[in-house]
Amino acid sequence: MKRITAMAAAGLLAAGLVGSTFLAAPALAQAVDAGTIVETLTPKKPLTRSFKAPSAADAADEQFLQSLPTRGLRIDQRKKLDEIVAKKELPKIDITINFDYDSDRIRPDSIPALTELGKALTSEALASSRIVLNGHTDAAGSEAYNQNLSDRRAASVRDYLIGTFNIGPDRLIAVGFGEERLKNPVDPLAAENRRVEVVNLTSG
Repeated sequence: MKRITAMAAAGLLAAGLVGSTFLAAPALAQAVDAGTIVETLTPKKPLTRSFKAPSAADAADEQFLQSLPTRGLRIDQRKKLDEIVAKKELPKIDITINFDYDSDRIRPDSIPALTELGKALTSEALASSRIVLNGHTDAAGSEAYNQNLSDRRAASVRDYLIGTFNIGPDRLIAVGFGEERLKNPVDPLAAENRRVEVVNLTSG
């Protein structure tokens, strides 16, 4: 497995999201802090102020985002969400979350990272933002297995944030992408493929 270096320093961390292999990285899980998350997820304001009326496509995208369920997205909904995030270049960050082997139970060594994420999402800068929690695995195991596992793990992160930080359930959308969006497709089993990606749907 590849060792994460520069990405960790930048706050972009690979997550332990796989059933057949467990990556123990408590040091990495503690590296990201609330300030870094807030800074990364806060929409960047344009350098120049110019009013541009939203197009019909923009309005349709916004309507789609508003209508998304908070979990259990269909394949077509996941694909559309992915397209909108890429097109709008919405702010996002990868967070290390480790789980018990073949389980959606969050390991204690990941609680500090979730605490920082919770503090960030309840900060003044992000308190009104709607957030997507994308679960990703590497390519070990079958596609169906990884899809189910990523769904459950993303939901576990969502449930923890709601229960611990009293975040409104309608603000957090749990999505499992399984192995379909590998961060490192050249090495499908690489550690950086296993992650929780946090995306701010509120473009500001």
